[in-house]
Formats: sequence, structure tokens, C-alpha cells
Amino acid sequence: MSRTGAVTAVSAALAAGTVVAPSPAFAETGTQICQAPGVAYRVTYEVNSSTYGPIAHATAFQRRTLPSGPWTDASTQTWQLRWDHIPSAWDNPWSGPHRQEQGNLATLGPIQVATYLSPRYVAPDGACTVYLSPFANGTAGQPKIGVLGDSLTQSLNDSSYNQQHLQGYVQGNLNGAGRRAEVEGQGGRRWTPRPGTADLVRADGYLLDEFRGLLQHDPQGYVISLGPNDGGHIALGGTDQERQARLDATISALRTIINEIRTSGRCAVFVTGPDNLADYLGANPWHYAAATQAINRELRAQANASATDDLKLQDFAALSFDHHTYSQGQQAWFIADDIHLNATGKLHFTNAITQAASQCP
Repeated sequence: MSRTGAVTAVSAALAAGTVVAPSPAFAETGTQICQAPGVAYRVTYEVNSSTYGPIAHATAFQRRTLPSGPWTDASTQTWQLRWDHIPSAWDNPWSGPHRQEQGNLATLGPIQVATYLSPRYVAPDGACTVYLSPFANGTAGQPKIGVLGDSLTQSLNDSSYNQQHLQGYVQGNLNGAGRRAEVEGQGGRRWTPRPGTADLVRADGYLLDEFRGLLQHDPQGYVISLGPNDGGHIALGGTDQERQARLDATISALRTIINEIRTSGRCAVFVTGPDNLADYLGANPWHYAAATQAINRELRAQANASATDDLKLQDFAALSFDHHTYSQGQQAWFIADDIHLNATGKLHFTNAITQAASQCP
């Protein structure tokens, strides 16, 4: 059953992630892993049939130290299970982009999730995410593109904008272009982790765990649209010295993350975020603009550093710079905060992500 075709049929039964009892006519087992520097995680799972198509649940959690440690039981540790919303559950772009439950295997194992809702398990230390069935849309054999973004990407699946595709019009556009998509748009996400966070809380602040998890499923490439929340963190510093220290730490961490992306051997297209004057949670708009422009300069420099590597750029910041609410003689693409998108802006941003994906041949 395709993700698109199943939306209406499952809206009531799967809105909370619950399904009817499986039929014994179909049951298979499988394993999936994710890997981070120095560690790997493995989830063993069972797939059963149901009225709404295949459903999966975990039967074992394991961990190993790389490069050659044995697999050890991790079933008593706290993991996080996530699965996609259906479009009608996206009415508020500030709400979570997915359903989630947290606990050990005894808690999470009984929860069965339709495979086309992309069930995945965040490892206890937040280092990576084990995806059971990503890229479930499109046609088998097509190239796969991972799309990682913040609330701008998440808003493209708001039900006022999208009622056709479980992962938004980005998924629909990429499917139409012969690509399969896994779209992770999550409000508040940054390039870099939030200071002072660890484990699952750390993973909840940025998207490196998703990048690592999807890498196990052989994507053609990634489109990564992040930066406004990093810029906002910098802008909220109380003094010039604190803002400079935050900027220095952000750029240093960003370079480390981009180096990991570069060495993955996958195409990655950076989509720059809006970097004109904007209201980020009450921060000085000039401080926000200066911080996000510095981040975008770094992204441009990284993408342009080599003509032969796999890092590329889609410059949405430049494209949208004169389309804010205060822009003279230009159609606005943003709502009042001049960060988040209005209906027109969503169309342009969807197109930018689609064009970015086309840079990964």
C-alpha cells in the first residue's frame, strides 16, 4: 500500500499509531542498524499483516562498540520510537512532526506501527536513529533522497498546504521526478546540538542522528535545510562577547559535522535559511541577521571549496532576501516573524528543495 493512497483509509485508526490485531497469515522478521563514530545499534523486528498493510514492532535492541566489539543487549535502556503523522495531524506547524513514545523494549516492543509511517528508533545515547522502512514512497529501484530540515520544512506538511502526501509536497515533487524521499522536517532543529544536552535530548535538537541512520539505506544524497535556529541561538546571547563566543562554537561544530557529511561519500546539498531582519523569539533582528548570514557564508564556502566533492548549495537565503514583509515592491513570502513561510513562500521553498535534490544525479 502506498503512502499517498493510504492516507484516507488509515486516518482514524493510525492517528495515534495503534492498529488492529495482525493476522497470522503473514509474519516476517528482520534487522536494521545505525552507526555513529565508535558505536553501532541494531533493532530486530517483526512485520505482520493488518487491515492497513504491514505493521512492525521491535523484538530486540542491541549495541556494539566499533570496530569489532560483540553485540550486547540494550533492551533495558531507554530508546525513542517515532513514526510519521498523517496530514490531518499537521494542523499546527509548531506541533511535533511525528508521534513518539519513549521507554525500554518492554514498553516499546508491543507498539505496532504501519511500515509506511516510517517507524524508527532513536538510540539511547542519541548518536543515530535506526529506520525500519524509510523511503517507502515512490517505486522500488528509484534513487533515494533524504531531506533534513527545521520548521520551514515541517510547515510544508501542514494540512492547509498538503493533504496528498504523508511527507508533504516535497515527497510528491520528488516522486514525480523519479526519486523516493524520506523527509524529516522538525521544528527547532539546528545544525549543531544544543549546549548542555545529552543522549535523547541532544538528538532531539539536531538531525545528525537521522543523517547517520538514513546512510544505512544507501541514499543517493541529502538535502539539508538548517541554520535559522543556530542563528537564533547566537542572536539570543546577552552581550557582544557572548554572541561572538556562540558564533565561534557554532562554526567550529558545523565544520566538524560537515566534514562527517563530506566523508560519507554521499551528495549533500545545503539549502541556506532566511537571513534578513527577522523576529526570532524576541532577539534583536540585526543580531539574528548577522548570525544567520555568518552561518550561510560558511555553508557557501564549504559547498564551493571543491569542484570535485559532493557538497553543493541551493541559496534560498539569496532568493528570498527581498521577499520579507517589509520589502518594498516585492511579494512577501513570510509571515509576521519574517522567518516562517506564508502560502506563497511555501511554494517557493518546496521548489527550492526540489531543485536542490536535482543536484544529486
